[in-house]
Amino acid sequence: MRIATQPNSVLPTLSELWSGMRCPHEETCACRVGYACPQAKSSSPDSESEFPMLHLAGCSFRNPSCCCRILDEIEAVANQYLEIGNVTAPPVPIDLIRQFDTDRPIEIREVPLKACYGASWFLGDEWVIHLNKNTTPNENRFTTFHEGFHIVCQNSGFRLSHSNDLCKPLGERLADHFAASILMPRSMVISMWPEVHNINEIAMTFRVPKGIASERLKRLVAL
Repeated sequence: MRIATQPNSVLPTLSELWSGMRCPHEETCACRVGYACPQAKSSSPDSESEFPMLHLAGCSFRNPSCCCRILDEIEAVANQYLEIGNVTAPPVPIDLIRQFDTDRPIEIREVPLKACYGASWFLGDEWVIHLNKNTTPNENRFTTFHEGFHIVCQNSGFRLSHSNDLCKPLGERLADHFAASILMPRSMVISMWPEVHNINEIAMTFRVPKGIASERLKRLVAL
C-alpha cells in the first residue's frame, strides 16, 4: 500500500513500520529483553512475530544504540503536524487529523463498541475512524489520534479496551506514543509542568485521560 506523504520529510523508517509488526532498529536495540511476550508465546506458535517484546516504557530516548530512536522519529512527525496546524497551545484540535491524508476524506463516527476503544478502516476512497460512544470524550480524543497514526502509516488498526501492554503489538504501542506526542507536545508539557505540577490539571488542560497524562509525564519530567 502507498505510504502517505509526510509533512516536510518522510519518517525515515515508516516504510518498515506500516505493517505494525517490527521495529527496524530492534536488532541493535540495547533495551531489548526478549523476542516475544511469554503469555502470547504460550498461546500461539507464531506469536514471536506478532508480539515483539519492546518495553517502550522502560526505554531511554538518548541511547544511540537503542530502538527508542523510532520514538524520536515518531515524535518528530507529530511535531511537524502540529506546526502545519499552527497549534501553539493546548488542547490540540481534533480537526488536525485531516492533515494525516490530505488526498482523502477522514470521517469520524461514534458507535457502540464492546471490545475496543476504536478502529480505523480504509473504505472505498475514504478513511473511517470508529470511536466507542460509551467512553469519555478525552478517551475518544486519544483514540482518534491513535487511529490517526494508522492512517499516517496507511493501514487499518484497532485500539483494544482490555490489552496487557506487555502483549500489545508493536504497531499499537507506537500508535499510543504518536497520540500522546501530538496531544501532549513535549515543549508545552515541559514549560507548563513546573507551574502546574498537578497531573489532574495537566490531563484537563490537554484533554487526555489521566492515565495517559501520567505516562507522558513520566517520560518528560521527574514525577
